[in-house]
Amino acid sequence: MVFSSLKSNAQILGNFWSMPSPPQWGNYGEAFGAIWRYMVNTVLYAVAGSGLVCALSAVSGYVFAKKVFPGKETLFMMMLAMMMIPGVLTLIPSYVLYNGLGLTNTPWVIIIAHAAGGQIFGTFLCRSFMAGVPTELFEAARIDGASELTIFARIVVPLSIPILATLFIMQSVGIYNDYIWPLLTIRDSDLQVIGVGLTVFENQFGIKNLGVQFAAYGLSSIPLILIFAFGMKYYIQGMTQGALKM
Repeated sequence: MVFSSLKSNAQILGNFWSMPSPPQWGNYGEAFGAIWRYMVNTVLYAVAGSGLVCALSAVSGYVFAKKVFPGKETLFMMMLAMMMIPGVLTLIPSYVLYNGLGLTNTPWVIIIAHAAGGQIFGTFLCRSFMAGVPTELFEAARIDGASELTIFARIVVPLSIPILATLFIMQSVGIYNDYIWPLLTIRDSDLQVIGVGLTVFENQFGIKNLGVQFAAYGLSSIPLILIFAFGMKYYIQGMTQGALKM
């Protein structure tokens, strides 16, 4: 893909396996000019949606792991049962709901939908992780006069950074790679995501400039590469600790 992105159309169609000679660096400039808005939109949606999932999942995971209230286990099992419902079955009802709320063709239809959709798995992940945190830590903090908010902010969240980072990465990748939901709910091209934007880009260029298309594919993968490059340490740590505590 990298070599093809630096070739002219004639070089790709003439000898696909040849080295680019000379390299067509202009392909990247042309591709970036066409897809940069889609990339920025998708990164913003991914950060906002994943941040909401992590915040809500941390709270609900802490409640299910360390709090005692009637029907806790039953409610948790009911939540887990919802994970078995295929997402495609909720596609049309979700569209009707968000359209009725006036959220379609806005950034919120992407952010809220993914924040809600990732809540159950996020709660399960955080609960499993937080259940392994010694209860004595919280009891000692309460004896020292710490409020529940202080305990959550200064004990629960710092200890849960590995699993929250894992959840953030997983949700970010899911939002970044989403195609069907944005295609269904976003009509304004200025708000569209990279998955749909690449389809528009392909239809625009077709076979007449394959090098620019390959350059667009390479550029669109950079955010995901950066996420894994900077977050792999926490991702592996969170998955390992989470597996041990499950």
